[in-house]
Amino acid sequence: MNTGSNDAPGLQKTNPGLDLSRKYRAVATGALLAALALAGIAWIVAPEWQSLVGYFLYAIPSHLLISVLANEPALFAAAKASPPAAVAIAGTLGCVVAIVLDYALIGWFTNRQFVRTELDDSRGLRAAQRFFGRAPFVLILLSALLPVPFYPVKILAIVRDYPLTRFIAALVLGRLPRFYLLALGGQKIQAPDSALVSAGVTLGLFAAWGVWRTVRRNRKKKSEAGSHFPQ
Repeated sequence: MNTGSNDAPGLQKTNPGLDLSRKYRAVATGALLAALALAGIAWIVAPEWQSLVGYFLYAIPSHLLISVLANEPALFAAAKASPPAAVAIAGTLGCVVAIVLDYALIGWFTNRQFVRTELDDSRGLRAAQRFFGRAPFVLILLSALLPVPFYPVKILAIVRDYPLTRFIAALVLGRLPRFYLLALGGQKIQAPDSALVSAGVTLGLFAAWGVWRTVRRNRKKKSEAGSHFPQ
């Protein structure tokens, strides 16, 4: 007798996005543990690499989510004691760990049912996704290479379930030359530590102010949109 349901007994429908998010969480946990373990070993057995290890660890949170931590002052500090190529590799590896964590954290958040519904109903996001879908690899690479905000393309890629391996490939191709050139310049300039700290704090404050302003503007728009509904 047909009860009106085609589902087999004992089986439940699954959300592919949530399944993928769980996979990314497992990968992110492994990547973070491996990064911390390798950094700890390198710190102990190779004291001459401590500036690189420190920069690698700093690069993870400075590229995670919408971070307010400035990367460049830490890169310049590492470049004072290490070759530019080594600094570029350390920073890029930190970015790779950060994007793996981003795929787990942002992916988990955007795959919540109420969040996914809001995203699917957003005209602006749909337009941005269409633009991103034309050449995602190139857009990620250019965003990683050029001095432009990186988090918009990162969020678009995660929302669209863009493959993590392809994202990492584009990220590496963009970040390595960018970080190498910055490290090369930092090595030649040899800025004082006090100036680097001041620059880091200043850039961090500007970034925090920008995030606060964006959040405040979005809340205001939502409040104005809600007031237009008839009571």
